[in-house]
Amino acid sequence: MKIKYLAILAVAAVGFTACSDAWLEEKKLDQNRPSEVSMGVLLPAAQAGCGMLQGDVLPRLTSIFMQQMTGTDRQSLAHNRYAQIGEGDFNTPWNNSYAGGLYDLQLVMDMADEQDAPAYRGIAKIMTAFALGILTDHFGDIPYTEAFTGAANLKPAYDSQEDIYNTIFTLLAEGKADLALPSSVVPGSDDLVHGGDLAAWAAKADALKARYLNHLSKTSSYDAAAVISACDDALNAGAYSVMRYEAALNQNPWYQFTVIDRAGYISQFGTMYDMMEASSDPRISFYRSADSLTLPSYGAATSDLPLVTPFELHFIKAEAEMNSGDATSARASLEDAIESHMTWLGVDAASITTYVDSLSATTDLELIMNEKYVAMFTSTESWTDWRRTGFPTLTAPTDANLSDIPRRMPYPEGEYLYNSANVPMPLTSTPDDKFGVTATYRLWWDM
Repeated sequence: MKIKYLAILAVAAVGFTACSDAWLEEKKLDQNRPSEVSMGVLLPAAQAGCGMLQGDVLPRLTSIFMQQMTGTDRQSLAHNRYAQIGEGDFNTPWNNSYAGGLYDLQLVMDMADEQDAPAYRGIAKIMTAFALGILTDHFGDIPYTEAFTGAANLKPAYDSQEDIYNTIFTLLAEGKADLALPSSVVPGSDDLVHGGDLAAWAAKADALKARYLNHLSKTSSYDAAAVISACDDALNAGAYSVMRYEAALNQNPWYQFTVIDRAGYISQFGTMYDMMEASSDPRISFYRSADSLTLPSYGAATSDLPLVTPFELHFIKAEAEMNSGDATSARASLEDAIESHMTWLGVDAASITTYVDSLSATTDLELIMNEKYVAMFTSTESWTDWRRTGFPTLTAPTDANLSDIPRRMPYPEGEYLYNSANVPMPLTSTPDDKFGVTATYRLWWDM
């Protein structure tokens, strides 16, 4: 009888609580995982993610491909011959972009529309263009038009790389225009890159426009005059953009890898250093430590991570001027580029003069690109430049796992698992196809 009575009470209790779940409300909310956050929270998170995209997995691999660094232990040793690199290696940069930085930037754009905050919208568009540029220059066709809709479409189609480039130029133009509009709220310390300086963001848009216009040098749409004009706009506006880091909680990604997580995996040897030693380049001590294992200027805990710089713009301008047949202007821009980079590093003025005076008297594309190759150390732009121009002259190692140097990255494993119908490269493709050594899946601008 007692058991029956308890059962009745239990049923009654269930019936009573079913009428109201108010008592659960305070249990539903996780204060550490809010369902809604402000633009001021989303923006720095997205910027930090873009910093990792620029300074983590992808540039480590391309620096080895470009023989600017050498893998000396574990999987990094295998990377020298293009081995032990598979689809799973690219899940992190891809997922951190689509589920992280790019998605957060889309939320910022949506919230900016609602709150009449074009300043935030403009920054988000420029940041989106930056991230899309890195992704498409590694993977080719990528999702965008159908991405970022959440559960409404978990299997987005891929946009062609040509369309992605058009999107980049549109985002940069729209973003710059947004920055000029009155805004109900503007970023401040939540902007980790420029601290809310909208003029600096506008200059960055011009710099990125120059970079991506220059990437089209092998296509029929390349316009050297447009590249030069964009460079001039960015340089006149003082374009300069870096990610800054702190020693404790937010350390430079190169430092995290070469010192904290994988010390000894990568060393500072390779074709680039051979070139620097042959030319008595004064930057060597800024690039590598005495034991050649760490990067004093680029890989200290608090080292800035370059995003766009004046020296890159001078190099881009020199290339475009050379392509226009103006070797005299190209020479002046080349020297400006070298001086700008060495000054940025901290090379003394006398050493800069000595180095510039020792350059070959003949100005040609090879000289420009070889010098840019050295100056763009740690940047994936060196890989893009080599694919576009063939300089510097590099050869694959004799024991390579591919028949030549990689020209693209395979698509991530997660895409084959969850979006296989849309991935524009079969998982069964040969390694040479997956890495773009053959022309079958080579990038649009690299054909």
